[in-house]
Amino acid sequence: MRRQRDIKLKDFSDIPELPDECFDENMPKGQKFAVLSLNPGIDRALYLSAPLAEGSLNRAARSVTTQGSKGANVAIMLHRLGCDVEYYTFGGGEFGDLANSFLTREGIKVNSVETLCGVRLNTKVIDSNCTCTELNERGGVFLPAEVAALTELFLSTKADVICLCGSIPQGVEKDVYKVFTQFGKSTGKKVVLDCDGEALVLGLEAKPDIIKPNEYELQNLGLSTGLFSEFSTDPEARLNDITEACVKVAKKYSTTVICTRGADGSLHANPAGEVIFRESMKVRMIGFSGAGDTFLSGYIAARFDKGFTEEYALICATAAGAMKVVLEGSELPEASDIDEAVDDIIRPKNKVYKNIPIEQTILEGIEPWNIKKICHSETKK
Repeated sequence: MRRQRDIKLKDFSDIPELPDECFDENMPKGQKFAVLSLNPGIDRALYLSAPLAEGSLNRAARSVTTQGSKGANVAIMLHRLGCDVEYYTFGGGEFGDLANSFLTREGIKVNSVETLCGVRLNTKVIDSNCTCTELNERGGVFLPAEVAALTELFLSTKADVICLCGSIPQGVEKDVYKVFTQFGKSTGKKVVLDCDGEALVLGLEAKPDIIKPNEYELQNLGLSTGLFSEFSTDPEARLNDITEACVKVAKKYSTTVICTRGADGSLHANPAGEVIFRESMKVRMIGFSGAGDTFLSGYIAARFDKGFTEEYALICATAAGAMKVVLEGSELPEASDIDEAVDDIIRPKNKVYKNIPIEQTILEGIEPWNIKKICHSETKK
């Protein structure tokens, strides 16, 4: 069950005495968001008290049902962080109303097109060894008239920032994100693209403002486009490979690349080739589902709604992701939790989250509210 909300701070405003360096004077504040989720669904997590026995009867000790798409997670987190956000998606079927209810109960405006096939159900089985087995439906097939109706709705948005999130379901063209990115760029909107595979390759052709692949997705992007080869298995060399890969993508497509690496931190490269590295906060991981979505929401809320710099927005993203993984299943954190975590990064207080002390993650020799910048070399290996 979701925790009771004692105080809903919603906007990083509980972090006192922010230095001027946190704010980007060239970034407008209070920008509005529109989030598109073409493959919505429901996540059902089943927790076992014993190891999973394949081919046998397994009894769940308990279950948790939550929203089940990247777009839904992003929209909910943006709203909790005080942003003005609208959500666009497909509905219908047995789970359509339930999927949308997770957003409407938060107070988010949902623009939904009813479909014949309905939305999908994704099942996660977590056993006593903390091994997660996922069974995800593909989603769709959505009919041409249904796709056209949602497209018309989405193209009418007045938002300043559009977020294109998640996989492409059956019945929708693989280049749909390219089309929507072209729409956004032609109308002066910021475009955030969070997907992988062919959808990411095609979407990048329209040069979105931000992409957020994880390490595995970035590797596949390089292999499919020929931009770079497989990353090294040596930790130090691998970090250098990922850094160079982020810069190559950022420069080629004039986009900001944020690569999340789980416990190994994150890398941020902008079109100018400037790279920022951020270590992860040290917390006990309980539920990883939605961590990347929460990370992304923390970044774009800080950047486009609060007007923070890239460096400080990455701090907010790191804190948001950390506060997600200490929660079960797809449960999402409250803004007050993220505020506390951000404050602890800036001014370490040896706070304790889930009985695990958070280690200070600022690199040695760096002022508490700055982030280590990596000097990138163009020299070939």
